[in-house]
Amino acid sequence: TRVSEITFPMLLRSDARPSCLEAWARQAGMILRWSPGQQWVMITGAPGRIDRSLGVTVNRYRGADGSVFFSENHPAATPANVCDEVAGVGVIRSFERPHNYDVPGSGLLPQQLLNAYDATPLANQGVEGQGQTVVFFETDGFSTKDLQSFSRLLPAGSQSAPNVQVVGGNPNLAPGQGSESTMDIEAVHEIAPAAKLVYINLTSSQFNANSDAGVFLNAFQLANKNWKGAIWNISLGLCESDPMLWNSSDLKMMDDAISTDETTNNNTVFSASGDSGGLDCAPDNAGGQVPESSWQGVSVPASLPSVTGVGGTSLSTTANGGYVGETTWSEPLLSQGTGGGVSSTFPQPSWQTGSGTGGQYDPNRLRQVPDVAADADLNTGTVVVNNGQPVGGGTSLATPIWAGFTSLIDQYLTSHGGHPVGFFNPLLYSLANGTPSYPPFHDITVGANDFYPAGPGYDMTTGLGSPNVWNLARDLAAAGD
Repeated sequence: TRVSEITFPMLLRSDARPSCLEAWARQAGMILRWSPGQQWVMITGAPGRIDRSLGVTVNRYRGADGSVFFSENHPAATPANVCDEVAGVGVIRSFERPHNYDVPGSGLLPQQLLNAYDATPLANQGVEGQGQTVVFFETDGFSTKDLQSFSRLLPAGSQSAPNVQVVGGNPNLAPGQGSESTMDIEAVHEIAPAAKLVYINLTSSQFNANSDAGVFLNAFQLANKNWKGAIWNISLGLCESDPMLWNSSDLKMMDDAISTDETTNNNTVFSASGDSGGLDCAPDNAGGQVPESSWQGVSVPASLPSVTGVGGTSLSTTANGGYVGETTWSEPLLSQGTGGGVSSTFPQPSWQTGSGTGGQYDPNRLRQVPDVAADADLNTGTVVVNNGQPVGGGTSLATPIWAGFTSLIDQYLTSHGGHPVGFFNPLLYSLANGTPSYPPFHDITVGANDFYPAGPGYDMTTGLGSPNVWNLARDLAAAGD
């Protein structure tokens, strides 16, 4: 059967107004949406018009698992007679819900988490994320009741429940159902209880839920427009190299959308590197099967150069949360562990340099993931209230940990006459390769995921390491003087 209307992206060769493409769309009976400075457009039209204009056929199909989706029968052709304005056409396919990266289990109380990563000196100065905004991109709902219960675990004076602004509606949770979104929100709130929190429901119809790239592009554009200078938390992802989901044009458009936002609006973007130990291209029905080489891969959005990818560790502390040490989070018998590896699309960015980058595991000098890491082990994670589950884990816990700590750092920097960190990656690698006054990272050198070992300096399991928040804040303040 056919679908009534389809929306998909096209990659442009520049950010100049695509006048020829606009004329082409009008003549073809399709709608084109473009904003100044944007290096992509969104095209909407009836399937028949898309078929004729791009040389494809778009139909509905039923997958082996019974799910119904629509897809093009082969890659779309680049339009002719558009003055060479189009660099590529994105995959035309219905939205596939990204994997949530979360592992339930029991762990650190809020004050212990602050102690573990040395954020207590900031909290003692009254730094709790005042004036900062964290935006969550999610595909499931959150429980207000759980958030209210969780707030009672916070120190006295910070026990108000998080006030979450909802965009796209909060999907109802089934009785007895926990959620990724609840854990993400609680993880940031326990670190930065005064920060403004915004929840974006990627499954909402307002994001034209057709292709995955199109959904992300629309959501990124909305966040950029409404919350400039915000910290983005993306605790989900999909296989970078899956041609059914996206192609290189899609990925470049997504990266451009974020890099443009960072340049103009000083945003900071974190995304989880995945929880399958580097097998993040495994099919959904892979449970119990022997892993195949084709399952190896990295996760999007974490692999986008404009994103700070976050890996996972196993954290050891004293009884009050004092830092003892960390190893790579890896549980291969459970098919769990920090994601990480080499992009199949992006070359190594100019800022990704230093000890451990490139080398024998990346002879082609491609983008390496993750950039940093934090606690992800379900046995050492943080206490959450998520339908009775006592602990959170996975790289989707490590990601909001970094987002929450960055909101504290941003507040500290601005209160000392500086500015928010914005695009974090160049600063992180510069500190790692320099001689800052205070050690900003815990370098994790023990362990491995399914493909790459941890080691001194950068590695594709835990990146540059986990944060020493107080040291990192002071180093960044000194760098901005």
